[in-house]
Amino acid sequence: MSFEIRTVLADEWEKARELRLAALRDPVAHLAFLENHEDAAARPDDFWQGRTADAAETGAGRVRQFVAEAPDGRWLGTVTVLVERPSDEVRFGEPAKVDQTHLVGVYVRPEARGGGVVDALFRAAVAWSWSVDGIRRVRLYVHEENARAAAFYRRFGFVPSGERVPMPGGSGAFEDEYELLPAARHGAYALRAIRSDEWERVRELRLAALRDPVAPLAFVESYEEAEARPDSFWRERAEGASQDRGSRIRQFVAEGPDGGWAGTVTVFVELPEDGTSLFGDAVTVPQVDVVGVYVRPGARGSGLVDALLRTVLEWAWGLDAGIERARLYVHEENARAAAAYRRFGFVATGGRADTVGSGEPHDLEYVLARPGL
Repeated sequence: MSFEIRTVLADEWEKARELRLAALRDPVAHLAFLENHEDAAARPDDFWQGRTADAAETGAGRVRQFVAEAPDGRWLGTVTVLVERPSDEVRFGEPAKVDQTHLVGVYVRPEARGGGVVDALFRAAVAWSWSVDGIRRVRLYVHEENARAAAFYRRFGFVPSGERVPMPGGSGAFEDEYELLPAARHGAYALRAIRSDEWERVRELRLAALRDPVAPLAFVESYEEAEARPDSFWRERAEGASQDRGSRIRQFVAEGPDGGWAGTVTVFVELPEDGTSLFGDAVTVPQVDVVGVYVRPGARGSGLVDALLRTVLEWAWGLDAGIERARLYVHEENARAAAAYRRFGFVATGGRADTVGSGEPHDLEYVLARPGL
């Protein structure tokens, strides 16, 4: 599906009104919005003019409305971002304890659902949120009965904060607060775990890695083998390594301001009760194996590999499993990679393995002990 994500213009109040009224006619509108269609339809033109002007890029910067626009100019969906400071008057929900943004008015037309519109809208809304000075979290509320919306928010990375507020009107129903905390950052890049629905992006980055000149020294499979794999393989791979569905595997990426992925690293959790590791040897202590390290050529030399490794290890050291060490393998001819890992603190153990399937143990084992052990 083709569409563009952009902010509304101040003079587009009629289109903003039409989309809002369409949202309020949706069968689940009573779970998603605080006003009804009749009340909104009765509002005068100057209400919509002021509302749209405030949410435009030329507004005061306290509100920003994003829309997904089709090639024919029709708006397919929208989300609005409210900036909330502790000193502000409370509009809905718990008072802001920190500088934050609040996502409201989420809607995608039925014919555009399943086409990536809501994901693109949220990426734009969250990216804008982090660009606002002082913002420390993004929040939203979801009706306790709106399971479909809650599932999407969790998949995107939002988690329940534990706060809930009663719905206005005394119905006895509650809205649950979900929050998104900022990802680790390295310069312009956000470092985060992948989501289960991002399998196409996982595939694209993997294929880019396998086209690299040193790929034969770094990866088990070839570009031709990976390119021939079915979509189901990539869906399963992304799900297993995702923030929202995975458990013992996690893939982290470096995401640029344009949403593009500049690098990646994957980590496998291995425990003694597993018996053998990813590479076939015995697991003697709780550990993680670090694999799939790749940074696109244009981002190399920026410290991004170190930043990704720090993010991976912070995640690993924080697990309840009591991880004692991280390890990785480097081909004996991949001097550049070996130097980067030694600089980071990994130490060669003298161990060797055939991790790239060459038939000979050409891959050198490097280990980093958990600090304090």
